[in-house]
Amino acid sequence: MTKKTYYFDITDIYLYMEKETTVSGIQRVSFEVITRAIDLLGADRVWLTYWDARKGEYLAVPTTFLKCGSDFTPELFTQVFFGRRTRSESQTAPTLTRYRHKPLKYRFHWLMRSYYAWKGNEEHFMEKGSTLAEWRSFERGTDAVSILTQIDLSPVPAHTLAQPDDRLVILGAPWNINGVYDQIKSIRDTNRLFVSQLIHDLIPVLTPEHLSGKFSMEFYYWLENTIKLCNHFMANSEQTARDLQRFMDEVGQSKPISIVPLAQKFSDASPLGHLDPDFADRPIKAHLKEVEDIQQNILNLTKIPYVLVVGTMESRKNAWRLAQAWKRLAEDRDIETPRLVFAGKPGWHNVEFDQLMNSTHQLGGWVQFVKRPSDAELRFLYKHCLFTAMVSYYEGWGLPVGEGLSFGKTGVVSNNSSIPEVGGDMVEYCDSNSINSIYAACRRLIEDPARRIFLEDRIAGTTLRNWNDVARDVVADMQEA
Repeated sequence: MTKKTYYFDITDIYLYMEKETTVSGIQRVSFEVITRAIDLLGADRVWLTYWDARKGEYLAVPTTFLKCGSDFTPELFTQVFFGRRTRSESQTAPTLTRYRHKPLKYRFHWLMRSYYAWKGNEEHFMEKGSTLAEWRSFERGTDAVSILTQIDLSPVPAHTLAQPDDRLVILGAPWNINGVYDQIKSIRDTNRLFVSQLIHDLIPVLTPEHLSGKFSMEFYYWLENTIKLCNHFMANSEQTARDLQRFMDEVGQSKPISIVPLAQKFSDASPLGHLDPDFADRPIKAHLKEVEDIQQNILNLTKIPYVLVVGTMESRKNAWRLAQAWKRLAEDRDIETPRLVFAGKPGWHNVEFDQLMNSTHQLGGWVQFVKRPSDAELRFLYKHCLFTAMVSYYEGWGLPVGEGLSFGKTGVVSNNSSIPEVGGDMVEYCDSNSINSIYAACRRLIEDPARRIFLEDRIAGTTLRNWNDVARDVVADMQEA
């Protein structure tokens, strides 16, 4: 029997990465799953497809460039599709992060490291808090990028490749993109493709008060048309599956829905458990190497205890109520209140929260912000926080809750929507509509270290779901559908 080919639609990533250097949570899901799907199926059976509005074509690109040994990352994506390296790529060079904004010094020290690597001088790299093997591994990665110029990555019209019963998988969120729906429908009908869409949430139609303008109604029509287009759906949580089924019932449609929960585990997470990171028993050089990749303003933020909030700062995340609870905590003389650190990009409809921050000078410094952190910076923030907080009104999954767990950190989280599916019995729950409830849950974890340690021990004894699990389920689902 002929093996099926899998086409993963990346239209939303393609349009976003033309201007941006970081990705959203949904796009991160696509990168993680596609990387592992290639490992499971083989690069020869996986293609990337996207709608190119300038050419008016739905195009396909092979994934053979990943045979170079690199993961499918935003950095590699911009190199392949736009012929440029992102600003953050140089940060991956061992021991050279401090020079990333000083090209001449960067080049000088690069040549010095290359010379010592050629000489096989292990001691030189150890003095810099690294190893010769790490440098050579990075050089191989650089060679992999240069190999891209030797590989034919010319996109071809997808309809010239697709065979009957091949799979087209849409992991992202290509709504409100003119042209892509018609193109996929044409290929589905002509080439008899099997089309599947991963639904991350129905937030635009379930909580329209947190979105702008006509977007919610546009999403409604997009989802209605997508149900007609797709043969099959995957939902990222039981809650999202219920929401999608309710929507199908309302529009009089019926398509099979599989539940494929997302990962709880941050890629390459290394939990510290409930050990104070300042006193953890770990090599000094490893600690020096860790902080080398972190901007000084972030290091300054983490010099005193803090609680971490990760995600786009939009009204649905309920930051205003969380800040009000923090104001009460900061005024409470009976406890040692930590800082509250928000890590993410600015969002929308957050006027009340912004006004509170401006009028109180960020609660007198109790609230701080890290805008658009890199993955390395985000890992650092997770590893060294006391606990995380996510008190959203609604979520389709709740990646930051699971990512915190993967670093051994419990959290204060809402008891609504899909969040309990992520947090299980390893977090402290609160009512997102009650400042009193948020305050009480945060205070419990702040003033009672034993409670925190109890939950962290539960995390340590739990096997968290990772991206390999997700990719295996996606591929198995597509093979069985």
